[in-house]
Amino acid sequence: MRFLLAAIALAALAACERAPASTAVASEGARVGGHYNAASNTARGVTGDVSIERGGLLFASGIVLFTRTLDPRSGADVISSDGDSFAAAALGPGDLDIELRRVTEQTVPPGRVGLCGGADVAYVALAYDQHTHAMTLLAFTGVEAPGPRATQSRVCASFGYAAPDGARTREGVVL
Repeated sequence: MRFLLAAIALAALAACERAPASTAVASEGARVGGHYNAASNTARGVTGDVSIERGGLLFASGIVLFTRTLDPRSGADVISSDGDSFAAAALGPGDLDIELRRVTEQTVPPGRVGLCGGADVAYVALAYDQHTHAMTLLAFTGVEAPGPRATQSRVCASFGYAAPDGARTREGVVL
């Protein structure tokens, strides 16, 4: 029941957000969205499948993250002043597209652990290549957004997912 209420709230939040400008800049890259199947042991054990919406992420385990999309990043960008790149953390190539989101609220069902165990998730990065069906979700703790000047941002977990029918981007499905 809580999952249903959270899903309804997330849908309402997504409907209330301002629509993206019709003159999107090509360098912003495509946004990932839709349903993804849990592909890694961590994803299967903690979150289950995920539905990625404009206003947040809904996990089959009942965890809901309400998010705000930040400026796009590339796989080569570093995640902290003394850290690896997004691509290294996601175990992918340097040309990955990174959709960084700030977590504004999270709902964790009773008896479950969140994406970062007992710690609050502050940011998530959706790392994907537009020509594959795989997507890696990196969860971060810390008050700062991941980036080259961040000193208080750390990866707390990594989850692997796969699109059931090809990669989903704002431009459509890539098979």
